[in-house]
Amino acid sequence: WQLAVRHVRPMGNMPSSGPRRHSGSSTARAGRLATAAALVAAVAACSGGIASVSPGQPPALRRPTVAALLSSVAAAQGSSASAQETLTLKQVIAEQLLDDWKIRDYEAMRDDKARTSKFEAAIKRRLANTDGQATVVDIGTGAFALLAIMAARAGAKKVYAIERNVAAAERAKEVVERAGLQDKIEVIQGDAMQVELPERVDLIVSELIGSISTQEGVEPIIRDASRRFLKEMPSGTSGDTGACAQMIPARCQTLIAPVSYKDHSWLWLKRKVQSRGKSEEGAIRPLRLESETKDLVFLAPPQLLEDFNYCKTGDGNSAEERSFSFDIAGDVSADAAKFSGFAMWSRVVVDDQDVVEVGGQKSHWAYVVALMAPEPVAAVAPGTIRLRTVTDYSRDPVRYTFETDIPV
Repeated sequence: WQLAVRHVRPMGNMPSSGPRRHSGSSTARAGRLATAAALVAAVAACSGGIASVSPGQPPALRRPTVAALLSSVAAAQGSSASAQETLTLKQVIAEQLLDDWKIRDYEAMRDDKARTSKFEAAIKRRLANTDGQATVVDIGTGAFALLAIMAARAGAKKVYAIERNVAAAERAKEVVERAGLQDKIEVIQGDAMQVELPERVDLIVSELIGSISTQEGVEPIIRDASRRFLKEMPSGTSGDTGACAQMIPARCQTLIAPVSYKDHSWLWLKRKVQSRGKSEEGAIRPLRLESETKDLVFLAPPQLLEDFNYCKTGDGNSAEERSFSFDIAGDVSADAAKFSGFAMWSRVVVDDQDVVEVGGQKSHWAYVVALMAPEPVAAVAPGTIRLRTVTDYSRDPVRYTFETDIPV
């Protein structure tokens, strides 16, 4: 009897905010009641249960088999299995100061061969048949004016290289002069959304992509540049093909998957993997792990969190909501018992021929892990982790909200 009562007893008062443990509906309580009833019946049967009662006759007693008892309890428990309890967790990533780049950061971008070589190949392809008459703008040219120099050497007549960071812009001017390209490349220090170009251009090149693709504000910058900087395409070349002919890269995407981070319980010893950005008050600082790290266990295949199409910018939405269901298989139950949060990483579609993959590859981009709790959470596998996200592009910095239901 005590076992049955404990099984259906409410869990006490629930907090109004923060982690919430719930069963989701009255179905769960009904399932627990069914299991409790089976336990009560089993206890009664073990001491001599009632087999049948006829009017005017004493009840006939019998002692059921152990197998019968286990079967009845299992059946009742099975009826409640579909009403698995969940723990709801909420977290936010909205980091400031991520654009405080140092020379070593620009060097890491330049020396990222997979990224740099594919951007260069795409620029050469795009400018190959322009007879040296194409004009280009490089947004966020950086300390080495890397894409601007690629465009100039690929045959552009004029390249405008915009850089907001004062020190990086001065360094870019020096690099351009040393390359002997000062007549072709004009470095402009300023915010791309405020700069006015002396003419409209044929091609926009940029690399404003974060480890969460849109985290550096690429979405509003490219929308604005598309409206103000680009020439109108000749008639007959409109649509996706025409627009993509004026943009490199073509898209940036963010993939997301639930993970277990092996050192989650030892974060106080792992300061170097915590993001250098300034997090929103009350939020857990996200992790930034090398793209080839072996310290993450992926609990389910990734899904698409973001897919920003440079070639079809439109007016855009100030915020985007998405919902995900990640099925966690039973063979990762040991790792699921140490659920940490959600890993995110970029994927860059440079053009119709080249894609830069980041996950599991050597890259200057990293995995960003949104930790959903200070300590690992014991998730149950097999089970389903549900996630709801809101990406607010109107905020500066971009604000990502994650709310997840974990089977426990």
